[in-house]
Amino acid sequence: MKKQINGRKKQTIIPLNFIFDNNTIKIKKFLIILVLKRKDIKRKPFYPNNMEKFVERDIEKVILPWLDSREILAIRGPRQSGKTTLLMKIKDILVGRGEEVHFLSFEDDLEREKFEANPKEYITYYARDSRKHFFLLDEVQYVKNAGKLLKLVYDSFENLKIIITGSSTLDMNKVGSFLVGRVLFFPLYPFSFSEFLKARDQNAYGNYHESRLRIASPKEVGTMFLDTLNGLFKEYLIFGGYPKIVLEHDFEKKKFLLKNLFLTYIEKDIVNVYGVGYKQKILDLIRILASQDCSILNFQELCSLTGLYFKELKTILGILEDTYTIRLVKPFHKNLRTELRKNPKVYFQDIGLRNAITGRFDFSEDDFGKLLENGVLSLWREERVNFWRTSSKAEVDFIVGETIPVEVKVFPKVSRSLRSFLAAYHPGIAIVANWDSSTSLMVEKTKVFFVPAALL
Repeated sequence: MKKQINGRKKQTIIPLNFIFDNNTIKIKKFLIILVLKRKDIKRKPFYPNNMEKFVERDIEKVILPWLDSREILAIRGPRQSGKTTLLMKIKDILVGRGEEVHFLSFEDDLEREKFEANPKEYITYYARDSRKHFFLLDEVQYVKNAGKLLKLVYDSFENLKIIITGSSTLDMNKVGSFLVGRVLFFPLYPFSFSEFLKARDQNAYGNYHESRLRIASPKEVGTMFLDTLNGLFKEYLIFGGYPKIVLEHDFEKKKFLLKNLFLTYIEKDIVNVYGVGYKQKILDLIRILASQDCSILNFQELCSLTGLYFKELKTILGILEDTYTIRLVKPFHKNLRTELRKNPKVYFQDIGLRNAITGRFDFSEDDFGKLLENGVLSLWREERVNFWRTSSKAEVDFIVGETIPVEVKVFPKVSRSLRSFLAAYHPGIAIVANWDSSTSLMVEKTKVFFVPAALL
């Protein structure tokens, strides 16, 4: 059957005669075409969710240089933020280098139980020689005593490189407590706006990076394609950055997927990890927080609305932060007498998820202002960000880094509160993030840049 043509195996056609008779259907001749695999054809990489393309993540350039180091690499982030897909990408890179790679998911109960029962035997089963072996372990938060077991494996096998993923900061921190000096952590969030553009429109992505503001060397920014960027930014504000939602183009399907994502989060990341006792309390609190997005938390009011004790409330807020649902922004203060220094403001890590929780995807002008504020914060996920508020209620939305004030206004203006901050701290620059205005002016000794949010 097999014939060689110019050193290659030829496609072979095998005739098979089948007769299938159920009194209505007769198939007298059926051809099956068997295509033999050619060595000169590269196999297309497989990624979860049947993604036709892998969207290169910003964090890749940070992780990849560490592939050959001894340390365990830990990728942590919310469920469906792309951790498994990134792990598959790393697998393809390593396989392309000719490495020995073992991809194992601990969502598989049988694999997890084997590893928990005897991790050394489990690893030895796959790594039976002295060559370097790469173990890519997905969803390690499901493994009991994961940190202790990984430490045992790390210390017992010198020819291993271990890369793990996990969905909860709290669980990954427990893992890290056993691996001090042995592990490097890398956060993976839903798509940033830059990654969103990369997935949706390469031309817009290029224009964004050519035109955006860079705080390290600020100048007036602008582009003739701002309307295009604003349209995409508005979609980002409404549906967020979870990869599966971004890659789905039907708006109704986006809404359905977001609601399903929230339900999955509650069942898998809350009930499985923290127990059913927290489920309803967390549901109630999340819905209230979603309706109070961008507001300073009033702990007494939240306790009254949810029936939670103060310690329970603090515990649940910690859980929501640990599972990448909310972000608590603390107040900026240097004057302990006149500036607030206790209660944080609450924001959602992904705005689309917040909108799904409220059940609203259409917004009034006032609501859109809050949406824009949350969206601007999401542009600075890894930076230190605070807010500023005085006892006389002067407030600046964000203080980025040491003392760079950022106000978020749909319609740009220098507010009295911003002027108060500039008079108190004299920063070199200030930013007024808005919808479509791009200019600058001097206020006392500070240069204030008006920047469209889509160009931050």
